[in-house]
Amino acid sequence: MNGRQPFPQLVVRPVEAGDAERVRRLFARLSPESVYRRFFTLFPTPPASILHHLVAVDHRDHEALAVLDGDEIVALASWDRPARGTADAEVAVLVEDAWQHHGLGRALVRMLAGRASREGIAVLNATILSDNYPARRLATTVAKPKNVVFDGPETSFIYSLAS
Repeated sequence: MNGRQPFPQLVVRPVEAGDAERVRRLFARLSPESVYRRFFTLFPTPPASILHHLVAVDHRDHEALAVLDGDEIVALASWDRPARGTADAEVAVLVEDAWQHHGLGRALVRMLAGRASREGIAVLNATILSDNYPARRLATTVAKPKNVVFDGPETSFIYSLAS
């Protein structure tokens, strides 16, 4: 590698409360399949509760990163602790269809893992639809899972952040 970024126009930054409209525009560019694969359900537009949750980060128990191409968010990745102060969190990734398969998800998960570790999170969980082969491939190539649990339509990948 020559040390240059493959997409120098992209910016990665923490999600901000004012990003709700950018997230709404991202959803408008997503295929129904991408929405279903991320949220395990379909909706024509994102419910207000989902939009609020995606942008209401506190950087301790809920963290999210956005990839921007100009003023548009093209990818989001986040982790959420199931309860305040616990040492585990659920990680999720959403990449606009046109930007899928370019390494954004992998880069975001690695950045989030570093942030999670600094916040005292020792275990990251990723629950993926079992037939979502691109996400399963990401889940097994970004890091070696400590455990994989198959539960019907869902597969959970568990990662230890401890060295």
